[in-house]
Amino acid sequence: MTAPDRTTDGARGASVWLDDAPVDPTWAAPQDPDGPTPGRNRRRVLAIGVPILAVIVLIGAVFALGGFRERDDTVTDIAGGHAFTNGPYDLTFSSATVQQATGYGKYKTIQKVVVTGTVRNNGDKAMSPSSDWFLADGISHGGVQTAESAIIGDPQLFDRPMDVAPGLPPVRIDVEFDFPPTFKDGEVVFAMRRVTYGTHSYLTGAAAGDSYWDASGSDLFRLRLHLTRIAPDDY
Repeated sequence: MTAPDRTTDGARGASVWLDDAPVDPTWAAPQDPDGPTPGRNRRRVLAIGVPILAVIVLIGAVFALGGFRERDDTVTDIAGGHAFTNGPYDLTFSSATVQQATGYGKYKTIQKVVVTGTVRNNGDKAMSPSSDWFLADGISHGGVQTAESAIIGDPQLFDRPMDVAPGLPPVRIDVEFDFPPTFKDGEVVFAMRRVTYGTHSYLTGAAAGDSYWDASGSDLFRLRLHLTRIAPDDY
């Protein structure tokens, strides 16, 4: 059947053929002959794969800190105040404080948790633990946090050492975490990733053959410490 087509002003336009026959049930919409491009596929893989990887890493950290269920096969529990050896370091953590402080990121007010202990270097050169070796969570589940800093010596001194000299007596270490304002007092679950000596190049991009101490696995040393509330930092 032929039906007239009209323009917007009502004028008669070209004729359009309308097929009265039933639609073929096997008919399918035309496909792009070129198909999806490799670049488009790669972007889709990245868009899907990166968030999934982030979730896997977070779930692993929650497992290790005691969430969902225990993972005693990869976690070594340490009593507060008891020494343990991790790689070239002898460490002891005995106390933790929580303090309201000014935030400079997502939150204007944060709860700063500081875990205090000692560290001794049994290696043959000066070095210090990296802040990203430390994790923490609280009984209020403020979210697993990676340490903001691991400070050697008295944090009030400007000339404190950057590294721990080998062969000397233990020195003070303060590991600092920033938690959301909803974080509550009580207990903090504090963990240190197990460090090993090797290349670790797949994580750090170091040149092939370079070896050093770093944390690259899922094994942890875990402590539970009581939190002591101290006066707010109004700075």
